[in-house]
Amino acid sequence: MLIASILITALSVIVFIPIATFSIQCLLSLLPGQKKVPVPDSPPRLTVLIPAHNEQDVIGGIIEDVTGQLNSGDRIIVIADNCQDDTVAVAKSYKAEVIERTDLTNRGKSYALQHALDQLALESQHPDVVIIVDADCRISPGSLSHLSNKAMVLNRPVQGSYIFGGQQDSAASNLASSFTLWFKNHIRPLGSLRAGMPCQLTGSGMCFPWDVVRQVNVANKSLAEDTTLGLQLAYLGFAPEFCPQARIDGNVPKEWGNLVQQRRRWEQGYLESILTNAPKMTLRSITQFRPGLFWATLDLCIPPLALLGMAWMLMTVIAVALACFGGSFFPLQLLGCGAVLMGASLFLGWLFHCRDKVPMEAIFAMPWFLLRKIVIYLSLLVKREKVWLRTERD
Repeated sequence: MLIASILITALSVIVFIPIATFSIQCLLSLLPGQKKVPVPDSPPRLTVLIPAHNEQDVIGGIIEDVTGQLNSGDRIIVIADNCQDDTVAVAKSYKAEVIERTDLTNRGKSYALQHALDQLALESQHPDVVIIVDADCRISPGSLSHLSNKAMVLNRPVQGSYIFGGQQDSAASNLASSFTLWFKNHIRPLGSLRAGMPCQLTGSGMCFPWDVVRQVNVANKSLAEDTTLGLQLAYLGFAPEFCPQARIDGNVPKEWGNLVQQRRRWEQGYLESILTNAPKMTLRSITQFRPGLFWATLDLCIPPLALLGMAWMLMTVIAVALACFGGSFFPLQLLGCGAVLMGASLFLGWLFHCRDKVPMEAIFAMPWFLLRKIVIYLSLLVKREKVWLRTERD
């Protein structure tokens, strides 16, 4: 019984640590004091890269958004990656530069971006900053200026607030997915910013000083390529910083099948990133005394909320059984404290940050969303994703 108590206590602590980190980030996000975006002496020259694979139906919107925010000398480049539709023609009709790429072996966003960066490196004049936005999102006015100014002054990557909204006729579980992404892409990074700590890259609205982004190989085989890129930069001392003033809007897929395809690929890649990078990040942060890297490690180790909820429920059942058979009550008390922290953080985060964007029914749909995602995690045990696949648009 003593051995069982020690083992279950250790596992309960492992579950509690990401819950506590999540709660600290959420509570820090409630603090006042929005910092102004620093302004460089002169506007930086920027190049906006839009990787696109068969995006003829949506790419016009993001090109319009970006074009309206460009200054003289700025550029917008669409990387048409293995396109089989009219993406190239549509992009050119909106006066965007187009780089066409065909490579059926090395497919995906990261390879497309590396190809474009290599092309830019061959030119005589390079941009001051590079901004990456996805083809199926929209970007708010002024966002490019906020991102580029902050990146230039800090000489670090900057991540905008990539917000996901559920479509009006979406199922409750899809709204719940939008709810969890608000925490992943806005609330938690805002808490990190309040603490003076770095954030993760979330895919769209990423800004890099040219001299920084050229120090890494953007192309990678990770299914969570943006997370991997952020970790590479953090190792080099260029951990990304959050810029809440820059807003990028995306939509959670309305069809559950499309959502499953998207989340299955990304979450497998994210979990692999945790297992691959967390140990060496922890070691390096301690041996080199790098608090920012240690915070980035804690941030990385927060799994998707549905998986964290499943882990909590499983350990709670085990802790109850332990207490009933005369073992330690400490694991049950610790997990109970975790439940209170998690519940309070979710409610306060919704109340202060997204109640006007995500209906309350999304909160009540979380248990159903969790149950539906069990299928995703079980499927990863049977069949793992190996290649990048584009999520079908609704």
